[in-house]
Amino acid sequence: MPTRTVSYGEFEIAVRPERNKLGAWIANVSVSRGTRTVVDIRPMTVQPEWLTEEEAIRDGVEWGRLFIDREFNTPQSRSWVAERSHAEIWFRDAEESGRPETRG
Repeated sequence: MPTRTVSYGEFEIAVRPERNKLGAWIANVSVSRGTRTVVDIRPMTVQPEWLTEEEAIRDGVEWGRLFIDREFNTPQSRSWVAERSHAEIWFRDAEESGRPETRG
């Protein structure tokens, strides 16, 4: 089957639909960024089976987009430890700036 390639931001999602041994359509997905391959083939642990080639392609493209969004487009949140540290520094600086300076 021919491979369908879709651009998503700076990534390329290549989907190759094929039939499994039961005759259902599945999608083999490859995600690349420039010349670097990020995912070679979609993990084959549990994968939906589709009645048509087009459904398998749609599923592969959707999986690729979700993978890219989850791995590359989601801002990394800071941990609560880092948040608390930032808050403590802010409060300390606020308290110190509010106190009159004493000179000796």
